[in-house]
Amino acid sequence: MDGNLSRTLSTVTVWAALAILGVTAMLTGTRVDFIMAAVAIGAAMVATIVVWTSGRENEPTEAEKAKRRGRIDQMLDKLNEAELEELRARLAESDGERVMLDDLLTGRRQRS
Repeated sequence: MDGNLSRTLSTVTVWAALAILGVTAMLTGTRVDFIMAAVAIGAAMVATIVVWTSGRENEPTEAEKAKRRGRIDQMLDKLNEAELEELRARLAESDGERVMLDDLLTGRRQRS
């Protein structure tokens, strides 16, 4: 789900719950103190702030990954087959897997 959509739904849910609480209190005739109302509104405001500020630290990282992905694609485009094979061999030496480079090359070929 899109980040802003989930944040919006969470915000609507928090404030709808507050509205339902208020309407229920009015319909049942229970006396809601000013302090209780202030606490409920304050909690809804804090929840809204938390919902909208959480995950912000990840946004620059995602932008950096997108930039890096473009640079990697450009570098791979410049390599000839011998250089690609050498890169595969060096990657396989370090961790025993060749999947990552093959995935990059497959993705590059599909986008071309």
